Amino acid sequence: MIPNYQGYELTRTESLPGVEWSEADLASAKEFLRTHLGHPLEEILVEEDSCVSERPPHEPLRISYCYAGNAGERVLVRRTKSALDQPASYEIVPGRMEISNVSLKIQENDLRRQIVFEKGFSPSLKERMEKFIQVFRDEIGRISPNKLEGEIGEIYEEEGLSLAYAGLSNSRWERILNRCRLYFEKADLEAVRRFVEDNRNPPDVLSIQIERRISVIPLAVEGLQDKEETEEETKTSSIAIFKK
Repeated sequence: MIPNYQGYELTRTESLPGVEWSEADLASAKEFLRTHLGHPLEEILVEEDSCVSERPPHEPLRISYCYAGNAGERVLVRRTKSALDQPASYEIVPGRMEISNVSLKIQENDLRRQIVFEKGFSPSLKERMEKFIQVFRDEIGRISPNKLEGEIGEIYEEEGLSLAYAGLSNSRWERILNRCRLYFEKADLEAVRRFVEDNRNPPDVLSIQIERRISVIPLAVEGLQDKEETEEETKTSSIAIFKK
């Protein structure tokens, strides 16, 4: 992937407002135009809302991905900024982007701090809330990061893609509170229930943290996966016909 310098002299005189081109930049533009003189160029446009990064936008050193294309082709572009004194580089990556959930965990430290300052809790209840944290942590451990459908509700996404917060479903909270009956008297259990209602919405302390990762699936691997899925579907269909 190469930048569109729009002509060496145009670059020198009509650069972006507030942007100063270094001598190295201008030399690179001149060399680019000399090398590719007479070569056909094809313009691709970035797809709106397709750019993602594991790091937030305010961090300059990061890797980002986006889709770009024209009427005939769609490609995945990787932008890499590895040093403050160097420009970002762009390259077309043969493959597709996949965003996966790596792990789920509770906000344990923040939750403990919230419990300490909770006005609706007696001193003895605050001490016994370790049992609640234990049950909460154990219940989250039963959920697969890749199978969140029906397990979570509202999602709050950070500026970077690597971390998001999600609220647990009502059914999961009922399971947690039912298990807490083993450790809390009725009055204390009602106080815990109120605490849950006040702090369960993301990104509050009882929402769960979802760690995410961006992966690039190579075209060859993607084709193999599609083939295996097709063969599995055909096999399943044949078995169904045989049973009939």
